[in-house]
Amino acid sequence: LTDPHIVSCCGHNFCGSCIERVKASNGFCPMCKEKEYQSFIEKKCSRIINGLEVYCSNKEKGCQWKGGECQYEEVKCQHEKCQERRQRRYLKDHEDDECPQRLFQCQYCRSKGTFLSITKDHYEECRQYP
Repeated sequence: LTDPHIVSCCGHNFCGSCIERVKASNGFCPMCKEKEYQSFIEKKCSRIINGLEVYCSNKEKGCQWKGGECQYEEVKCQHEKCQERRQRRYLKDHEDDECPQRLFQCQYCRSKGTFLSITKDHYEECRQYP
């Protein structure tokens, strides 16, 4: 429930934008079907909602999240051809140091490619490779 409102006809709470949309379309209260009613910002409901403590869905894995992005959520590596999934807290190490699809540069000729392409194929044809 965002931007909670209360309606004058039956006292039910609705999201502010939702009840305004209902009033603009058919006008009837969704709960009691009253045609004539007003909606008001419901501050008490806002205080209750804002006071709720919400836990991350990964709490059982040890997440102590209080906002932002959950570090325990499993996410896919950013490199297009890599299908590796890691908890967000470990993903940077994978993407920067372990992923075979990470950007890499030949230390001899400065040719660029993926770590896999440089170390697997490029070194065999690099003219400056010792």
